[in-house]
Amino acid sequence: MTEEERDPAPWAPLEPTPPAAPPAAAPPAPPSWQPPSPWQQPSPWQQPPPWQQPAAALPKAGDARTGPLPLHPMTLSDILDGAFKLLKANWRTVLLITAAFVVPLHIVSAFVQRNLYSGRSFFDAVNNPSLGSSGNGSSDAQLVVGGVVALISLLVAPFVAGAISKVVAASYLGGEETVGSALRATGRRTWALLAAWVLVHLLEVIGTLFCILPGLIFMALFVAVAPAIVIEELGPIRGMRRSWRLTAPRLFPVMGIALVAGILAGVVGNALGTIPSIAALAIGLKYGWPLLAAGSILSALITTPFVAIVATLLYFDGRIRQEGLDLQLMADELGRRPAS
Repeated sequence: MTEEERDPAPWAPLEPTPPAAPPAAAPPAPPSWQPPSPWQQPSPWQQPPPWQQPAAALPKAGDARTGPLPLHPMTLSDILDGAFKLLKANWRTVLLITAAFVVPLHIVSAFVQRNLYSGRSFFDAVNNPSLGSSGNGSSDAQLVVGGVVALISLLVAPFVAGAISKVVAASYLGGEETVGSALRATGRRTWALLAAWVLVHLLEVIGTLFCILPGLIFMALFVAVAPAIVIEELGPIRGMRRSWRLTAPRLFPVMGIALVAGILAGVVGNALGTIPSIAALAIGLKYGWPLLAAGSILSALITTPFVAIVATLLYFDGRIRQEGLDLQLMADELGRRPAS
């Protein structure tokens, strides 16, 4: 027997080591559906305002044709994006309504200008100034007819806006409006639209005479008159009061949105109509007046509906902010769902 077998090593244990206990199991994770404790929930005053919430968390309007539309207080980008979506989704209806009013007027307007510069090219008139002074009698008649056509085009503007607002309102709320029904609804409010147009423009002219700002203020206050009259079937005075109540609390933001939309529409309209108009003047309006008409019609078919759609979205934005229209629509939607 060796020495190592007689004397155990000093580090050897005197008793066998018991087996190690298995590690304790980790406590089960709380279920994913477990609601947070009351003290962990944010207070109502800690919730971000609607315009700071993620876009996916905000309620939406529209349908599959339009895509999601803002059903919450709208910013400038919301209104412009919604206007383009609504124009794209309802382009056929909107263009037919606009064309029914503007195409005859622009054709007549271009036709009465066919003898401008004696029907010669603009470049010929520059080189020969006598072309511009010849035929003073016919020029005066053309000016009169052109003025009448321009006045009629201004008078039909509220009817175009009213009919388009009817189409846009139905599409915004998830429905669809036909050309005939929109025109019939607008025809029933003819006198109200015409009277409101006269009163609003009279106030804008008076305000502009004193200073530009009062005219812009009146423009912003009454930007939603046509949608209010057609959608809610109001008279002229009630329609103006309705627009005032909806836009006055946010006067300057509404003014800014209306100005941006008008400038954008003007830029797009000039870009579309400049080339045909220049070509018509280069050829001479005796034979080029159809090009002049085509340029003005193309411009009007885009800019007129766009401005009317923006006005309708401003109307809905005012109702959402002042009356909680978004909550009413969501409550109606919940009420229509079958009970589970």
